[in-house]
Amino acid sequence: MSAAYAPRTRPPARRTWLWVFGFLFCAAGLVITHEFFISSTRGQWLEHATLESRYASITQGPMQNDILRRMLSTIPLATAIIAAVIFLANMFIRQRFIAAGIALATFLGANITTQLLKEFWVHRADPQMPMSDPNMELWWWSVNSFPSGHATMAAGAAVSVFLICGPRQRPFVGIMTALLAMLSGVAIFLTGHFASDIIAAYLVVACWGLIGGWLIMRSGERWNSISVEAPITTAAGAGLAWLLGIVFTALTVGVFIWAGGWSAVVNAATDPSPWHWVAGALLPVGPGFILCGMGISFFSAETGRHRPGEPVRPLPTQHPIPPQFAHLYEV
Repeated sequence: MSAAYAPRTRPPARRTWLWVFGFLFCAAGLVITHEFFISSTRGQWLEHATLESRYASITQGPMQNDILRRMLSTIPLATAIIAAVIFLANMFIRQRFIAAGIALATFLGANITTQLLKEFWVHRADPQMPMSDPNMELWWWSVNSFPSGHATMAAGAAVSVFLICGPRQRPFVGIMTALLAMLSGVAIFLTGHFASDIIAAYLVVACWGLIGGWLIMRSGERWNSISVEAPITTAAGAGLAWLLGIVFTALTVGVFIWAGGWSAVVNAATDPSPWHWVAGALLPVGPGFILCGMGISFFSAETGRHRPGEPVRPLPTQHPIPPQFAHLYEV
């Protein structure tokens, strides 16, 4: 179909109220994450157990290794670089410059929002719980780390690639970039962040991804629409993301139970379980994949549809098609 014509049967992102609802849903998830993990006693105990376990097993324990730490620290940056290469390839090969500009603004907006939340939002109060080492309270509990800037960078880069891709590529690209973002989240946890910091970063990026996605679909109607005779196959990508999200969430709960349940959590300062840091590393993965599945499903549902041969609305062009040849450009 010619670039001079755009399908109008069902324009993309036609239900703006759904996008607003999705934004409010993610924003509410961010507030709930903050209130549970930072403001509530039970959430603080869970974070404390993963901290004690990581401190005993990795920071000072047998897994301590400077080379390993440096390797883990480079994963978020490597994820951003890989995403940037794919992003630039899509932008220049498919000439989606407007979409690229919106996606870049989305990436910057998410990262700026994270820094503002670090600066102005209520941070962790005095946990009032035993610490095995005073340095833990001095360092981890006093640093403004909610949300994680590194996780925002990695997830924001992944979402930027997702936004600039066409509807048929988004399910595959979504699951692949989500894998990179989840790997970055695990690495970020192991090198010093709380699990809640990473979950919060994913939710900040999701909020901005919805804003950017709505703008991109509205400004790129032609390439964000597909024929009703060739629907998008989203079952594989979305289904895999949902499955991984549920499996990792259940696995996280199972690891906490295997480590001894709540009694082991409250005794983490004196008897840290080596399984708690595993649970902490897995904790952001489940919600991250669930957000990915929701994104793939939602963007697919909001993709435009048109029927072959249906009249379409011409878009402004510097090279109008003569009326006698217009039939050659109809679908």
